[in-house]
Amino acid sequence: MVMLRKTFVLSSVIAAALAQGDDTLPDLITLINQTHGFSYLNTYINTYPGVKDSVAGLTNITVLAPSDTAIYEFFEDPRFESLEAGGEAYFQTLISYHILEGVHDNITDWLQYSTHLTSPEYTNVTGGQVVFGYYDDHGFQLGFYSGADIYANAPPLPIPFNGGIVYPINNILNIPASLTKEVSGDYNGTSFIEALNRTGLRDEVELLKDTTFFVPNNAAFESVEQSLSELSTEDLAKVLQYHVVPGIIAYYNTLVNGTTLTTLQGQELTVFINEEEEMFINGAGVSSVDIPVANGVVVIIDNVLNPQASVQPPANDAEEGVPAFPTGGSGTSEGSASTTTTTTAAAAAATFTGAAAPLKAGAASLISLVAAAAIAIVL
Repeated sequence: MVMLRKTFVLSSVIAAALAQGDDTLPDLITLINQTHGFSYLNTYINTYPGVKDSVAGLTNITVLAPSDTAIYEFFEDPRFESLEAGGEAYFQTLISYHILEGVHDNITDWLQYSTHLTSPEYTNVTGGQVVFGYYDDHGFQLGFYSGADIYANAPPLPIPFNGGIVYPINNILNIPASLTKEVSGDYNGTSFIEALNRTGLRDEVELLKDTTFFVPNNAAFESVEQSLSELSTEDLAKVLQYHVVPGIIAYYNTLVNGTTLTTLQGQELTVFINEEEEMFINGAGVSSVDIPVANGVVVIIDNVLNPQASVQPPANDAEEGVPAFPTGGSGTSEGSASTTTTTTAAAAAATFTGAAAPLKAGAASLISLVAAAAIAIVL
């Protein structure tokens, strides 16, 4: 109860500060300089005057500011090599990915947020590459999700400044890389990448703008390996193009029952959601959603899609997809039960909505930093 009262008081302080005129609040650079817990970030910003000038005048933004703990741990992270090698240019890019467009002081459900990262060297997403955010009501914290399956947590109450708000985060977010890099690890998408390489499509699809990739996992390819091996290179290319939707980034919140998406191959895919709230793309079950890549987003599915197969809605109680190719050899597919387990659409979202997002070291202590900063601002 005491903790709840403290949280309520702190919330009231933040709300009061946000309600005041902007001229009563410090600017972003001053806030970072004066707030305990941002020493490393302050040092970096002052090391690169160009970066400092570029962020100083920004308004209507939400800043995901890495804490001292986050940056200290980053020194031992292999990703730190990119920052060392890239110097000011890369630091500018990294900072841009931690600045969200708009003031988001009430983050609740899982949602994508556009960032200030628009450099064509790193992204081909209209309006800027995205970060996913949510409120984890189990840990009473915010979670932010980026490329390479990197998470960061933050206290739910932001620190206001003249131009927006700051959330102290306990990890440094990762700029989404190419399709090849993002799906070749824990998402088991290497078979799809190998097929793209065999058909000469990889470079083409990775250069597309605003693209959705429906990537079958390795088990899906293995189950129909014989059937795919009998296809010509041209026909295999058409199958792979049927998994690519250019010009549309199909984030989870846009995938509703009955949605149709026109593929690079020319035919449409259909989104189905049955009574069990399982999501399917044609007959393939969805296991993971909202995996950001440099030029769009990836959805992991449990079967290889077939542009020649008939598309039927899944059974109301279906929990997994069915193969669209024969699993034992040549012939046309009639559809059979898949042995690949598919998480529900809700569970897929939960995977990326932070129900299981770990609370990393340093996050809890940042709540006190927010409180101290907010009180200092008001006083």
